[in-house]
Amino acid sequence: MDKKIGYLGPRGTYSFFASQLYSKDLIKTPFNTIKEVLASLDSEKIDKVIVPLENSIQGSIVEVLDFLAAENNYNILDEIEIDINHSMYTLKNFKDMQFKVIFSHPQALGQCYKYINNNYPNVELKVSNSTVDSMNDLKESNLPGAFIGPPWMKDNNKVILIEEGIQSARNNVTRFVIIGKKIINNITNNDKTSLVISFKDDSPGALYNALEPFAINKINMTKIESRPTKEKLGNYYFFIDVEGNIEDPKLSSCLNKIGKISDLKILGSYPRFNKI
Repeated sequence: MDKKIGYLGPRGTYSFFASQLYSKDLIKTPFNTIKEVLASLDSEKIDKVIVPLENSIQGSIVEVLDFLAAENNYNILDEIEIDINHSMYTLKNFKDMQFKVIFSHPQALGQCYKYINNNYPNVELKVSNSTVDSMNDLKESNLPGAFIGPPWMKDNNKVILIEEGIQSARNNVTRFVIIGKKIINNITNNDKTSLVISFKDDSPGALYNALEPFAINKINMTKIESRPTKEKLGNYYFFIDVEGNIEDPKLSSCLNKIGKISDLKILGSYPRFNKI
């Protein structure tokens, strides 16, 4: 049976673009929301999914963090980083450019906040399931407006390109992760391990003590981020990325020590993405 990978659709989104870069052979299956993409892993019809995990402007995608921290049998298998460039469009039947609404995915709206505030401060922002869906949402609204989408949408003969490269920072990068059933990747010389830790009791120095083994063993920590556990106020998950593979003896020893003083979940060991 052919293997399938789920992504945030429809065809033409950055998630679809990322899935194409990851694999030409996997059958691409679109879903309407990120939550639907992640839930598809339990359907047994999808082998892997590709989802955005964090953006250099907007930060992390909380739905994905919550999914990774939850009790399940899925791991990060790989990662891809993509430069994100947004463009502003309108439909050809809107002639005067006096817009009342701008549609796009929440991440795209957030990544273009400077452009929107400078040029359309009084326009209402409308949320779409994806940047590609925003074109149809604008059409169905029957309101004079615009939408924010990827640069290749300018080839659509139904739209007018207003401006390209409208993201608020030139370095706008999204990190996508591929999630699937737990596996152990072969060790390379450029691996990354992702994990999440939490603590049952709030005690002085708990986080320091959990991170100390990395410092003692000179293991480089490339990311740390907190997220509420939703169990009670003041309880947090800490999402951490470190260099190395879980099969490395030095890193494995560190994780064993951390697991004794915290609730530890390994999210995956996988090759660190290198831009060509």
